[in-house]
Amino acid sequence: MRFFLLPFLLLGLVRPSAAQTVPEAYRAVFSLEALGTAPPSALLAASYTLAYRGLVPHAAFALAREPSGRSAWGYAGGAPTAEAAEAMALERCRRSLGPVQAECRILARDARLADGPAVPLAEGRLGPFRSAPLMLRRGPAAAQGVVIWAHGYAGPARDLRGSAAPGFTAILNDAGWDVLRFDRHPGDDALYTSLPRLTEGLAAVRAAGYRRIVLAGQSRGGWQAIMAASARPELVEAVIATAPAAHGEASRANNLLAGIDDFRRLLAGLPARGPRLAVALFEGDDFDPDPERRAGLVEDAAATRPAPLLVLWPAGAEPAPIRGHGGAADPRFTMLYGACLLTLVQAPEAAAPRGLRRAPCGGG
Repeated sequence: MRFFLLPFLLLGLVRPSAAQTVPEAYRAVFSLEALGTAPPSALLAASYTLAYRGLVPHAAFALAREPSGRSAWGYAGGAPTAEAAEAMALERCRRSLGPVQAECRILARDARLADGPAVPLAEGRLGPFRSAPLMLRRGPAAAQGVVIWAHGYAGPARDLRGSAAPGFTAILNDAGWDVLRFDRHPGDDALYTSLPRLTEGLAAVRAAGYRRIVLAGQSRGGWQAIMAASARPELVEAVIATAPAAHGEASRANNLLAGIDDFRRLLAGLPARGPRLAVALFEGDDFDPDPERRAGLVEDAAATRPAPLLVLWPAGAEPAPIRGHGGAADPRFTMLYGACLLTLVQAPEAAAPRGLRRAPCGGG
């Protein structure tokens, strides 16, 4: 079975929209029941109920299911129109059909079931951040805290503001955390311009009433999240950095030594007693000069640092390993390692996971 994910300013305090007041309807839209009467596979369930929620409109999810439950699906987000999102989702579903004898149909458009309930998109801005549209927003008073997700950087010519947040952010959302996005225009996303906006924006989030803040990010978004937490550790509960990178492709020889040395200094910049930190590394990452050495650096730091520090380095998965710079976007990463990330954020310090973990996390 194959699946497809299309990853594709103002600093002052801006009052966010009122919290969504329809959690029951939200759960109905993103429930397993929406997938049909036959029990779905774990991968289908994770793809729809978790990974799909990280998309931004226009988004669509297409599904083909036999009465036996055998399924194929595809989904897309960040499309220019609703029609384009549906066409892309259907195309990806049809490409994944294989032996499935069923027609691909649109299951959901944004946060609306094609033949069922709908909930309003989460809207509003808070400083430089905006609400993740398909996540449930509770508001500062009711939420456990807030996760701020930052996408990567692909140069000034490629816009990643429509890229997806990985499925583990939806796990945190289900556990009571609101989710904001730190989306940056590619023409104004140099490190010296976007990092200060991220760091200064933390004060606006705290002023809005959020009690705890988790910074999470992919690639350079993850690297910046660690830097911002080092600069304002009193405002950050935890950091989740997936495939953190800041040096271009690892195949460029001049980046090899700099990438490792700068990563060592990046870790050293975090105060020993917090925030908590999780780093996810992947084999076959074109932007990681040496995953094994970087995993060792985190493991060594975890042995002496009082605050929990965890490195996830997938050892392999069926039917194929979780690999590459975008490994965290694979729904299997959420299925296999999401429990560790939730536990890192929420568990008492003594129970939080630490050190190197290659095996799936199970109960955390």
